[in-house]
Amino acid sequence: MKSDTVISTYHEYILEGISSLNLGLQFYKEYQKVPEDVGSDSSGIYSAFNCRYAFLMIANSLEAAANALLLSRNLESSYYEELEKLNTLLKFKLFCNLIGDNLDKGNQYYGRVKEIIACRNEFVHPKPRRVTYEIDKTKSDIIFDIKRTKIRDYPHYFNEIRPEHSLTALQDTLGFLSWVCFDICKFKIDEGALLLGLNSYCSTAEIDIIGAEYNLAFDTRTFGKLK
Repeated sequence: MKSDTVISTYHEYILEGISSLNLGLQFYKEYQKVPEDVGSDSSGIYSAFNCRYAFLMIANSLEAAANALLLSRNLESSYYEELEKLNTLLKFKLFCNLIGDNLDKGNQYYGRVKEIIACRNEFVHPKPRRVTYEIDKTKSDIIFDIKRTKIRDYPHYFNEIRPEHSLTALQDTLGFLSWVCFDICKFKIDEGALLLGLNSYCSTAEIDIIGAEYNLAFDTRTFGKLK
């Protein structure tokens, strides 16, 4: 007997991003213990892999959330299919308009998330190019001359994403979605969380661990919890 469920939800993407970030941060702590004269070990590589993947999943959660909000309006399928082609931030703006509210493009939440989406677009539509670089002799690091975002200093090169970038992206994504759903659109906590996840929830256990470990505050309203 077949049953149905929801897949590719906001909560799936954000939870996978958080889990990957948590693992990447654990590897990063191990990497920092490696003596400088040793250079590096596998913990540095695994940290980088997981933190970069986390950034991408966090960015993808924004797209999943925007599509879920539009689906919640029960639009005609042909109309929704056209709206689905819009860019992510325009989807959020349209959703707010559909329920009689406005998205302030000058707000800091908007500007910060705009940078995450810009990076995500660079990463999923890579354009090979030549760049200049120099070597930091004190750290033996390669410093690429690449474009970076103005507010959060995110690199437009996937391999340059660092743990701190993923942590900030997670904070900004959760803050933006809560701002849209609960501060602008005034949904109740449970109602907004279910709209974003298309009737799905997810646990906050790992985000609570990260917050406690790094003394960071995360807005957990999109998980159905009070701020």
